[in-house]
Amino acid sequence: MELTMTDTKTTKTQAKPETTIRRGAVAASIWKRQAPSGFEYFDFSLSRAWKAKSSGRDGYSMNFFSDNEEALGEVIHEAASWIAEKQAALQASKQNEFEVADRCTSHDEIL
Repeated sequence: MELTMTDTKTTKTQAKPETTIRRGAVAASIWKRQAPSGFEYFDFSLSRAWKAKSSGRDGYSMNFFSDNEEALGEVIHEAASWIAEKQAALQASKQNEFEVADRCTSHDEIL
């Protein structure tokens, strides 16, 4: 489910992310999207989990501290690599579909 980041518990609004990469309190959630034109692509959102010591309340934030720098760099790098790999596979799959369709069309023209 897509998460709406607030100062309270997460609210479920849509589908689940394809995957989530975590380093400590920092996470990158990777989403598969589709443009109105039908083009499929991936993007990611970043979040930081927190828990208030005094109340025990927890939640997620889209704000980060300077000590989150290393974890942010790691999850961004891993998310970008994951997306590049999946996007290449998706494009290769689409290319194979076009080649098969093209061969079928060429074969029908010969007959």
